Amino acid sequence: MTAPGGVILMPQKSPSKGLAFTNVGRQTREHFFTPIELLEPVVGLSMTVMQANIRHRSQTRPYLEAFLDSRATSLILAISENVQREYGVCVEEVTYNAAKAIDELNKQTSVRTVTEKKRVAFLFDHALTYEAAEEALESGVSGLMYDPSDGGRRAVTIDENVQLSKRFVELAAQYGASVELEVGVIPGMEGATETEFTDPAAVAALVKAYPEAAIAVSVGNEHYRLSPKGRGLQLGLFKRIRQAVPLTPLVLHGGTGVSDEDLRSAISSLLLDKLNVGTEFIRQTLTAVTSARGIPGLSEKQLQDSAFCRELLFYLDEYPEKYLAEAQRAVRGEASAKLAFLSGLKRS
Repeated sequence: MTAPGGVILMPQKSPSKGLAFTNVGRQTREHFFTPIELLEPVVGLSMTVMQANIRHRSQTRPYLEAFLDSRATSLILAISENVQREYGVCVEEVTYNAAKAIDELNKQTSVRTVTEKKRVAFLFDHALTYEAAEEALESGVSGLMYDPSDGGRRAVTIDENVQLSKRFVELAAQYGASVELEVGVIPGMEGATETEFTDPAAVAALVKAYPEAAIAVSVGNEHYRLSPKGRGLQLGLFKRIRQAVPLTPLVLHGGTGVSDEDLRSAISSLLLDKLNVGTEFIRQTLTAVTSARGIPGLSEKQLQDSAFCRELLFYLDEYPEKYLAEAQRAVRGEASAKLAFLSGLKRS
């Protein structure tokens, strides 16, 4: 990688000394802005912040390298509770590695070459249990996303949503972290059985209860898809949601499966403030292994199969000398392309 043209800034405000962090969590946390600090400035502008989802420890540094070489000024890294469970990726490990990579990359940057000052946040995505959310905050994440649908396994009323979200909102606030909530049910996660589009009135009610939250919406987006499905995004519904909460950051999960045309429309219409991307990146990681082992291309069904993915990632962990360099090169290239698109650039 060529020398980056940006430097990643550190928040000036440190977390409270009274909070219970892990041994490395406090130092790690000092590297990350909160997600809401990155999102609030883009609301009402034709700009979108990318969230890069981590499903393997090898992905963190390529994300940061691509970010430094891009025109983007904000990046959100994320790991979900499901990934922690199914892939054995430790939150404390990936937050620490991200902080370490930021320090190393900043040291490589000459002050004379700095053209952009950039900021990074770290989100614990799709928190399902209070205990996992608390452990993630202790490990240094700066944001928390609570999923009341239990990964798409249930639909909840707005009153239930407000009640269930309360503990997580209060927990995040204790750690000076921001919160993202979900209205509706976004399909596609392993074990998911429900689908429910977002009701604009329900979004308004949740924002009234928790005005500092970002809101994840279900408008035709779907987790784990590699390509658009059906009619794509329901942009009319998306616009009604924006009209209901004009000052609230709105989030799309399942960004890989959203068409470029829909993304352009959502961004130009000032609807979309954060796009979560993960499936395409893990596909690049896994393809580095399958290509070297002579295995055919990956399907969406295989990418949803955590046992299948774990088996491939075992080879990456066990034989890094064979697969790691190519896996990181592929992820860095794909992350660069997505950042370039969101920044209004053509792919190189």
